[in-house]
Amino acid sequence: MKWRWWLIFGLTISAGMALAGCQRPVAAHPATHTTASSAVRHSQTQHSATSSKARHTAAKPKSAPSRVQLPLRSIAQRTMGRLAGQNAVYIQTTAGQTLSWHDRSQKAASDIKLFILATVYRQVVAGTFQLATPYTLREADKVGGTGNLQAQPAGTRVTNQALLKAMMTVSDNTATNIIIREVGGRAVVNREIQRLGATQTRLRRLMMDQKALAAGRDNVTSARDLGQLLMKLWHHQLISPTADTAMLKLLAANTNHTKLPANVPASRQVYNKTGEFDTYGVENDAAIFAHGQRAVVVVALSQHGQLAEQIPAMNRLGQQVDHAVFTAK
Repeated sequence: MKWRWWLIFGLTISAGMALAGCQRPVAAHPATHTTASSAVRHSQTQHSATSSKARHTAAKPKSAPSRVQLPLRSIAQRTMGRLAGQNAVYIQTTAGQTLSWHDRSQKAASDIKLFILATVYRQVVAGTFQLATPYTLREADKVGGTGNLQAQPAGTRVTNQALLKAMMTVSDNTATNIIIREVGGRAVVNREIQRLGATQTRLRRLMMDQKALAAGRDNVTSARDLGQLLMKLWHHQLISPTADTAMLKLLAANTNHTKLPANVPASRQVYNKTGEFDTYGVENDAAIFAHGQRAVVVVALSQHGQLAEQIPAMNRLGQQVDHAVFTAK
C-alpha cells in the first residue's frame, strides 16, 4: 500500500507542474494583447500594401510593342552606296526613326536656297521684310543658269513675293541674288543659318559667281542640316506656324520632281528643293513625302558623280523609303 501512496503523490506533483507550465502569467496578458493588436495592424498594413501593389500592378498598362525599325540604312546603301564621288543620305520619319549616312559638308548648289527662304520669313515675321514691296529689275542683276527672270527686260517690276516664288519653284538664280541683297547680304543669311543650328552650312557666294568659285569659295551644306530644317518646317517649328505654312506651300509648288519624288505614288504630298551643278557633278534633292498626318524627310546629296547614275539612284531611294514608311507591314 505504501508504494501506491508514493505513486499517487508523484502523479499529483507531476500533473501540477504540467498545469503550471501550460499557463501564461497574468501580468503578461496586456503585453500579449498589445502585441497581438500590433500584429493585426501590421498584417492589415501588409495586406493594404499588398492590395495597393496588386492594384498598381493591375493598373499598370502593358508595355507598348517595340517600334518597328525600318531598314533605312540598307536602303541608303543599296541605292546610293555604289555611286562614284561623295554621297550622303539623311532620312527622318515623324515616328522618330532617323538615319544619317555618310554625312559631311558638300556642295549645296541650289539647296542653299532653303536657308535663304528661312531668312526671308524670319524678317517677314519681324516686320522688316515686306513681300508686297515691288522691285525694279536691273541689267546688272541678271545671271545665268536656271530661271526666267534673266530674260526679262531691265525695268521690269516684280514683287518680293514673286521673286521668292521664282527662287523656290523654278530655282531662279537672278531672283535669288536679289533676295540675298534685299535681306541684308550673305552675312545676314549666315547668321540665320547659325541660328538654325546648321553647323555644316555656309553661304559663301552669290549664284553664278565665277570669281568666287575660282577662288575656292562655294556654298556648302550637309544632308543632316537640310533634313533637320525640313523636319522642323513640317512640324511648324522653324520660324512660326504661319511662316512655316507659307514656306511649305512654296516647296509644294516646286516644278522639279525628277529625283527623289519621281517614283512615289501620286497620292503623296511632296515638298522639295533640288540642286544641280553640272561642272562639279552635283545632284541634290531635299524632300518631304507626306501621307495624311505622317511624313518622312529624305535628303540625298551627290557630288563628283555621273548624272546617268545619280538620278536613277535617287529615284530608287525615294521610292524605297516611301514604300518602307507608308506601305510595308
